[in-house]
Amino acid sequence: MTRTIVVAGATSGLVRRSAEDLAAAGHRMILIGRSPDRAADLSRRLPDAVVVAADLSTADGVARAVAAVRAATDRVDTLVNGAGVMLPDRRVTAEGLELNFAVHHLAPFSLTGALLPLLHDGDGRVVNVNSEGHRAPLRGRGPVAIDFADLQSERRYDPFLAYSRTKLANLLFTYELHRRHPELSVVALHPGMVRTDIGRHFPRVLVLMASLMSLSARQGADPVTRLAGADVVENGSYYDRYRTVASSAASYDRDDATRLWRLTEELRGPFSGTCAPPPGTHR
Repeated sequence: MTRTIVVAGATSGLVRRSAEDLAAAGHRMILIGRSPDRAADLSRRLPDAVVVAADLSTADGVARAVAAVRAATDRVDTLVNGAGVMLPDRRVTAEGLELNFAVHHLAPFSLTGALLPLLHDGDGRVVNVNSEGHRAPLRGRGPVAIDFADLQSERRYDPFLAYSRTKLANLLFTYELHRRHPELSVVALHPGMVRTDIGRHFPRVLVLMASLMSLSARQGADPVTRLAGADVVENGSYYDRYRTVASSAASYDRDDATRLWRLTEELRGPFSGTCAPPPGTHR
């Protein structure tokens, strides 16, 4: 079955490799990436794909991407939320939001909500690229829990903990989306520890040590490609590469999921509405 597939975070790393593999398999591709230069390079490599340069960490960037998707298609069979970031120092978006939180949680929430009508008109699959880091930080101890008193890591910023907490937020969103919209097929995926440029801002020795234990981008891309293009997935599940496993106990906390959903709508507006934030609530 040929699918219309939207891939967020498609201009680098394992997600780019997955996008290339899905295009080679004959799927209709709409690809979103932050860097205009990388988007242009990807467009040259995949001339049949629609490639959009948009910063999904902001509501304006999501709106720009959604407008391009709507101009290109009237249906979405698969949406892959694959954008990722990891930074040694705390950074904020143009809206004043901590970047890990904006990229790993707000972007998938906003993009999925804005594309909900097109997902309903298509096969309606959502694949959220997650991480086993949701259980415990790469450096540090678990278990990881959402700190609702410091969602933006303003009081204390640990890059590994911020990454883990925002990946946990993404899982809470995944399961809550499945509960609220059972008509969709919703899964999350840990593709493995993969050698990408996500850690390029960290000391070289740390990156080298991690790379020695990591999979190649092609190996990491393969499970993403399979879930995006498969005829059937195990709805509402968390995949560790090719098999479904239980995620952390914190990821199944329905009270936390409901609270996070409510707070996110305060930042970005109703899930199935526009992707522009209500005035005065985004800083």
